[in-house]
Amino acid sequence: EIKKSVKVIQEKRSISQIVYSGGLLASLVGTTYLLAGDMVASIVGICGSALYVTTFKNQIIQKKKQNSKLVKTGIPGFESALSEGIKENSSVLISGPPGSGKTTFGLQFIYSGAKEFDEPGVYISLSQSVDEIKNDCKSFGWDIEGLISKGKILLIDLRPFKIKDEVIGRDDSLYRAEQIPFEHLTKFMLNSIKKIKAKRIVVDSISILGMQYSNKFHMRQGLQGMIQSLENFNVTSLLISENSENSIPPESFVTSGVIQLDNQIINNEMKRTIRITKLRGIEHSEHVHSLNLDNDGLYIYEN
Repeated sequence: EIKKSVKVIQEKRSISQIVYSGGLLASLVGTTYLLAGDMVASIVGICGSALYVTTFKNQIIQKKKQNSKLVKTGIPGFESALSEGIKENSSVLISGPPGSGKTTFGLQFIYSGAKEFDEPGVYISLSQSVDEIKNDCKSFGWDIEGLISKGKILLIDLRPFKIKDEVIGRDDSLYRAEQIPFEHLTKFMLNSIKKIKAKRIVVDSISILGMQYSNKFHMRQGLQGMIQSLENFNVTSLLISENSENSIPPESFVTSGVIQLDNQIINNEMKRTIRITKLRGIEHSEHVHSLNLDNDGLYIYEN
């Protein structure tokens, strides 16, 4: 209790010092202007501002960090090697070629959020069935069924094509020749978020929706509307995207972060890598790190 009290008093004192010193500096500049004119007041203002920033730089940076709540990914090594986390209520693109670990990254983000951080999550699949997703989770020893039964995780199959009576047909519940299919998907997602009070959501993958657009501007417009809706609902979202080597997915321009996964062949062995291309407002590593996939899921080496 004593430690907590001291911490609160120190925090209040540092904030009051910042405000008081800023007011004192403004008053000094104003007085100098009246007594000595423009030139001297400008010099005092510049020198005073430099001294003010130097003196309170650490407190200002610390305050900004406290105001930006970060979400833990649940990927071992991510928070220590790459970044302190992902900014809460932001949308991050997970991009990479087939087999680079994108789906596992998304599933681990949802599973760890529900299990370790008490943050319910929605996983929307546009490429796999719910049974396939459950089997993937079970292969890592994750009790996905238990979290589903507790209302902590919601797995949703929204593939545009499904097998009915041994015939592959179009799922018209999602696609009804809408001008912007994103609008229908967004409404569905928001209802799912409300259902379990989700704090995390993954869409796997955005590329499938993007294939419907010949005009990239319309694709970005629909995606941007969806992202804004998700952020207004206070959820942190991962949007999975397929991309080939050296290509820049159009989705990267409308998300606040881009995490790039990749495959490299070294000595006839496939090695997975991970790097953060963009993470707006968050300090992060600019190096390429090794990404491993084993029986427990993904983990990152600190290079």
